[in-house]
Amino acid sequence: MKTFIGIDPGGVKSFGWCVMDAAIPVLSVSRIVTGTCSGISEAIPEIERICETQPVVAGIDAPLYWARTGERKSDQKIRKAVAKAGGSVSTVGHVNSLRGACLVQGVLSAVGLAEKWPQIAITESHPKALLSVWPGAVEFVRQFEFSTDHERDAALGAYAAFAFLSQWPQWVDWVELEESCFILSGGKVAYWFPRI
Repeated sequence: MKTFIGIDPGGVKSFGWCVMDAAIPVLSVSRIVTGTCSGISEAIPEIERICETQPVVAGIDAPLYWARTGERKSDQKIRKAVAKAGGSVSTVGHVNSLRGACLVQGVLSAVGLAEKWPQIAITESHPKALLSVWPGAVEFVRQFEFSTDHERDAALGAYAAFAFLSQWPQWVDWVELEESCFILSGGKVAYWFPRI
């Protein structure tokens, strides 16, 4: 059994978090706990209280890297896939047009989690895009009841973290496909998302 964390950074009372215990390599969830608060400094004590084992991977619903030249390739391709699936292209915004809470809280979350659990792996996640292009994500969220979309999106962050650790063959690390990127948190991050 492994413990996965999901984070959906937002503003006051809009910061979703999730702790998911699951067996690998086939997703078998034994426990999922979600909640909302106002930031990573409030979320970490809650997560720590709930964790029975050290978390191995966290999925954060926020950009964790920037392309040094132009737009991120991941955003371009995922935006096209979302549109092809009938979703709104605004689901995958350009990094330079996103809300400050998402951007700042995402980086603060990556830093805070790495400070608390130095061995944790971090992956960016994009729950709303995932729901548009990956049927397994829809099946996953149908198994649980969430009080808010923030909690649901945090759970999908944990789902992406599970996919990262399990190295699902239909998924890829989009960071590795970028020519040159800048990671503000200073640590290693991935963007584990379906190959589309």
